[in-house]
Amino acid sequence: MILLGADYGGDSKTKVVLYGRGGMAIDSDFLPYVYLLPEKEITQKTVLKIGRVIKIEEVERILLNKPVKVWKVYFKHPKDVPITRGELREFGQVLEADIPFIRRYMIDKNLKPMFEITDKGAGKEEEFKLRTLAFDIECLTEEGGLEIGKGPVIMVSLWGEGLQKVIGWGSADVKGLTLVEDEAALIREFLNTVRIYKPEVIVGYNSDGFDWPYLKERAKMFKIPFEIDKKKIKFVKKGREMAPKIEGIVNVDLYIFIRNLLSQYMKSENLKLNTVVSELVGEEKIKIGGGKGIDDAWRNNPQLLYDYSLQDAKVTYLLANEVLPMVYTLSKLVGQTIFDVSRMSPGQVVEWLLIRRAHERGILTPNRPGYGEASERRSLSYEGAFVKEPVKGLHAPIALCDFRSLYPTIIMAHNISPDTITTKGKNQAPSGARFSQDVKGFIPETLQSLFDERMELKAKLKKMKRDTQEFKAIYTQQNALKLVLNSFYGYLGYANARWYNLDAAKAITSWGRKYIKDIMDIADANKFLVVYGDTDSVMLTSESDDFEGDVKKFLKNVNTELPDPIRLELDGFFVRGVFVTKKRYALLRDDGSLVVKGLEKVRRDWSDLARGAQEIVIKLVLENRVEEAKTHVKSLVKQLRAKETPLEQLVIRTQLTKSIESYQQMAPHVKVAKVLKEAGKRIYPGMLIEYIVTPRSGSISERSVPKDLAKDYDAEYYVEHQLLPAVMRVLEAVGGKEQELRMKQTELDKWF
Repeated sequence: MILLGADYGGDSKTKVVLYGRGGMAIDSDFLPYVYLLPEKEITQKTVLKIGRVIKIEEVERILLNKPVKVWKVYFKHPKDVPITRGELREFGQVLEADIPFIRRYMIDKNLKPMFEITDKGAGKEEEFKLRTLAFDIECLTEEGGLEIGKGPVIMVSLWGEGLQKVIGWGSADVKGLTLVEDEAALIREFLNTVRIYKPEVIVGYNSDGFDWPYLKERAKMFKIPFEIDKKKIKFVKKGREMAPKIEGIVNVDLYIFIRNLLSQYMKSENLKLNTVVSELVGEEKIKIGGGKGIDDAWRNNPQLLYDYSLQDAKVTYLLANEVLPMVYTLSKLVGQTIFDVSRMSPGQVVEWLLIRRAHERGILTPNRPGYGEASERRSLSYEGAFVKEPVKGLHAPIALCDFRSLYPTIIMAHNISPDTITTKGKNQAPSGARFSQDVKGFIPETLQSLFDERMELKAKLKKMKRDTQEFKAIYTQQNALKLVLNSFYGYLGYANARWYNLDAAKAITSWGRKYIKDIMDIADANKFLVVYGDTDSVMLTSESDDFEGDVKKFLKNVNTELPDPIRLELDGFFVRGVFVTKKRYALLRDDGSLVVKGLEKVRRDWSDLARGAQEIVIKLVLENRVEEAKTHVKSLVKQLRAKETPLEQLVIRTQLTKSIESYQQMAPHVKVAKVLKEAGKRIYPGMLIEYIVTPRSGSISERSVPKDLAKDYDAEYYVEHQLLPAVMRVLEAVGGKEQELRMKQTELDKWF
């Protein structure tokens, strides 16, 4: 059998259920346990008097960096562990009592998803495409349909290989629609379709938070058993959220995985399905209108609703094809179920990888900190990365050099780990902490194995054709390793981490600051101008006739002095760069493409007018056409004042970060959100509010209206608060003056 998921049950004796391709297996012999580091005068007989303890073994383990003898205390059932933990603390230190039973089982039995199950644990790794089914639901909004369970579900769409289906009810005569009698029949048909299709993985987008709980509430109202193939859909707690778990089927919410792990590497300005699909898949969703578009389509254009609903399932399926390989790769790396890993944060991915590696080395896993200890840790801070103020203006050419995985390589080079901290030796961080180099620490050793594996995979990629499936698989593996490697530094300083260590976190950033400053000093000595530097990268320029050759020599010389595996690499050459302030710059490649950081082009709370204008200005400035850039801005100002700018170019988008009742100040987006709520639209934290500032009287908030209701716009507002601020961030760096772009006479001008 190829393992895909695991669960457990049983009242008096634990029954582990393993399922996957090839069937199901049951193990009733694995016992839950904890470790007890006993006080000297305690005997095993004393501990065995606790009713729920069934046996004790003395074993050798490593605590931090010292060998210790501990008692392995066994129980009959996982529920006995939290009940007994407090009593055991009277006899000594209790360890690993907070590791969930199934995760404990996966680690101890050396099981990994997508691997064959053998008597010795994970056997052969299987490479195959899992049978995946995507689904999405549509509800009537006017009847409270976007509050969980309040309004009727009117359509459910499903998409998988060989299955494209929309289930609906009502009087609509729509080609392709599976028409059922009523909503109750729709829910039954959905559950039955899943049963017949037998997916190995079922996916949705925000399905944990909306689709599944919504269907559950509606099924409950109609007294329909919420189960698939007579297996109840259970809701289990995952952090602050609840996740539906289906025995025999892996449930993945793509939104949660993207939000937690991928969003930091994406360009998307929000995590709406359409935005994410546009970036990762390159496909746009069908548009259906404003807040009540679904309601209107159901009554007046059911064919449009059918197409819209089916495409939702389709793009979710296409998104799954892009994202699931990363989910599977991380699950295999961490050695926990796909269900669990798909809902982990970067810190949790690192932690569960470390727990497995610790078990393999006989190292005892530290307990998670309690609320008080974590709060105390959060109150502590330390100095972060070094960021150099840029040399403002236009520079050409530019070489971007950055350290290869700076923080992970610092950890490896200097053996930074909670178990290597010492008071002696020359390996002293600028922050003051010292780390022994006699024995490889647990954290650096784990990092080294991941780092070496990634370097091997990257070497393989260089020899492969990019358009092959093999290339894509290897690329996904190395990308997963990169994600984990880059999460280690943050983990050591994370207040809830088991291996938290403030001295280690301080040491990493202090060495990081030292290395980046040293590189800048060496560059300066080699007659380069360091235009900008941030954390792990530097941007250089010079007037040399052989700029590219000089940069490559510089890198070669620098790397002979850096300790392994720290390396400074060339990220690329650029024709020109414009630098505004820290974290705000733009670079032009020789193919005409741009790299823009920190400017409104990559922010969502500016209108398309402002963003588009800034993008054009950036490109013109980088092409050394500053006067043309100014002329373009002047023409936009003129169009605004002549009321020739289309309204859709002036929509401002601001995200609600909390419930509207929680806002004390009436910002424009809050006021508009209240208007929308009064009109019957569902308003929720995380929602993007879209509005236009009109020329009515009152404050900006009072003049802001929902985009669909706007008939006019306040030209002066958009000139002074959208267009000019966006373009001046760039133009001021090359000597531009705001007054010359305003195109507005002053009182003094009128006399001449």
